[in-house]
Amino acid sequence: MILVFIAAGLVICAGCTGTDSSPATQAPTVQPTVTPTSAPAEPTKNSDLVPGPTQQPESKYQVVVGVDKDTVYGTITVGFRGGMGQNYVNNIQVDCYYADGGHETKELSADKVRDTVTFDGGQKTQDRIKVTVNYEGSVGSYVIYDSLVPKKEIIPMMK
Repeated sequence: MILVFIAAGLVICAGCTGTDSSPATQAPTVQPTVTPTSAPAEPTKNSDLVPGPTQQPESKYQVVVGVDKDTVYGTITVGFRGGMGQNYVNNIQVDCYYADGGHETKELSADKVRDTVTFDGGQKTQDRIKVTVNYEGSVGSYVIYDSLVPKKEIIPMMK
């Protein structure tokens, strides 16, 4: 009986070391399914950060505002610089739409050239500033400035 077991062992070992001319069929590998515990937060587009169209009134009603964002602190300063139409202005409304979804409105004095308002913008983000000038009488209202600050410029590739 012992010889039978030894002979069977030798036959099995001899079969394992021989070469097989038929192509090997691989068993399909099963990949374990990993279920994430929480889905990663995808950035959302804030529709308030999309600037709209601007419009200028006739030249005799035009006024000028300046918009500047401090590159270190992120503070946004909007200033009234006057213009030919400053005597017709009722008020100047400045809206700041923050990158985090917040919104703030302030008013510039139409009677005071060099009047400024400031907003605490983000240091490393673009915020949107919209300036609406409301005129007296039938002149109407005009959005004279609507832009992301700071503006990101596209630098053309040199060939």
